[in-house]
Amino acid sequence: MGGRKIIISCEHAGKYIPNAYLKFFEGKDDVLNSHRGWDVGTLEIGKYVARILEAPFFFQKASRLLIEANRSLDNSELFSEFTAPLSDKDKEHLIATYYRPYRNEVEKEIELAISKGETVIHISVHSFTPVLNGVERSVDVGILFDEKRELEQQFSIKWKEQLSTELPDLLVMLNLPYNGADDGFTTYLRTRFEAEKYLGIELEINQKYAGTPVLEKIKKVLVSTLN
Repeated sequence: MGGRKIIISCEHAGKYIPNAYLKFFEGKDDVLNSHRGWDVGTLEIGKYVARILEAPFFFQKASRLLIEANRSLDNSELFSEFTAPLSDKDKEHLIATYYRPYRNEVEKEIELAISKGETVIHISVHSFTPVLNGVERSVDVGILFDEKRELEQQFSIKWKEQLSTELPDLLVMLNLPYNGADDGFTTYLRTRFEAEKYLGIELEINQKYAGTPVLEKIKKVLVSTLN
């Protein structure tokens, strides 16, 4: 009883589009393969970290352009411009088939760990495009959290220090390039679980390192600092 439980998830691990919806994405391969379609590198990172740490691992294979697993049901970004015109019936089908099963599975794993007296550290792995709207982002690794939750803040500050020490050539930042309190899966889960029992941390990795030796180094350091 007691102790901590690390759980790894990737909300944008894939760019899968079911056959029934391929017609809405005809000629859109460039978009699907871009940062808008998926978070390149996250599946590789998540698998590696979860395997070495022997942590539960969950990933969403469907493209975020089909349905956005990291947004609330009432968020305008839940459906992209490609799926927003779908009928309510089709949208409900996507929610029932891809959205709810994935999120419910992660939530149940958290519930189970907490029921055993464990404190959950949920690492939600993401990656971001190095250039957005013509502006280059300087951050290499981002740790996102809710500043109102003391344990999340303490964990994130300490983790940043460890990562910065082990990755001296990279810029590790807190709540960049996004704010950890913005709408997302961890934000929702914070409404379900007490701050003392659930720490929802989003990890953001710059996509410019995908497929490079730098990413291999980052993966190993993530494991050593979370172990």
